[in-house]
Amino acid sequence: MPRKEREHSETGIYHVMLRGINRQDIFDEEEDYWAFIRALSSIQYRLEDDQVTRICTCHIYAYCLMPNHVHLLLCEKEWKVGEVIKSIASSYVLYYNKKYGRTGHLFQDRFKSEPCNDSAYFITLFRYIHQNPVKAGISKDAKEYRYSSWGNDYLGLSVLNTCYIDPAINRYGMDMLTEWVVSPLTDDVGCLEMGERAIVPDERIRQMILEKSNTMSIAEFQSLEKKAKREIVRSAMLETGIGPRQMVRVSGMTYSEIYRLSKS
Repeated sequence: MPRKEREHSETGIYHVMLRGINRQDIFDEEEDYWAFIRALSSIQYRLEDDQVTRICTCHIYAYCLMPNHVHLLLCEKEWKVGEVIKSIASSYVLYYNKKYGRTGHLFQDRFKSEPCNDSAYFITLFRYIHQNPVKAGISKDAKEYRYSSWGNDYLGLSVLNTCYIDPAINRYGMDMLTEWVVSPLTDDVGCLEMGERAIVPDERIRQMILEKSNTMSIAEFQSLEKKAKREIVRSAMLETGIGPRQMVRVSGMTYSEIYRLSKS
């Protein structure tokens, strides 16, 4: 069955979402988040094959990086949205696979997108993207989250300038943008969803493992038979939806063991 054609944006502006394959985490360390942000920074202006002509591929208005997915608000310029996302994803996958000694895909085959055809929906998407960490329980305040454009670009808390912020600031002003970002959206706003999972603290996972195994410590849990440990870990992952690397960190089991369980 042929894939459904992407809905075209009359303005060239899209809300784009990239998700890890099998919903796995795509950022494991702080360095990984910043590697992706650098990819966003470098994509917007490129030299043509003649190495002289400089083109504007796109404008990125907002971004938010979550552990297993990414939200972008961008506008097509010289490149179509598919070309932009392919370049960003390829750059990050090359970095990630080299760092972690892996091969193959990292992102779900096809990114999701929706058009932004008017200013009212632009504002909704701008708020939705920047409120993601608060909604997921990662951060109490949007400005405290280190991997989104709200703090890094609009509030100027990072030396790495990524987004094209002038249009939003010139049109609405920082006072109005701030008011919108700090005021929670209702759950029925209708933005394209990723099926996002809330972030589960390590301590909660640790307690779950100890309760399920009837042990007093992770060291005692590790002394159990392999089959028993695998069943407990598999059960905990199914209940919470956490990724393999978080379970490795909490349980002390090897990545290969956890990864096989997450695939089963």
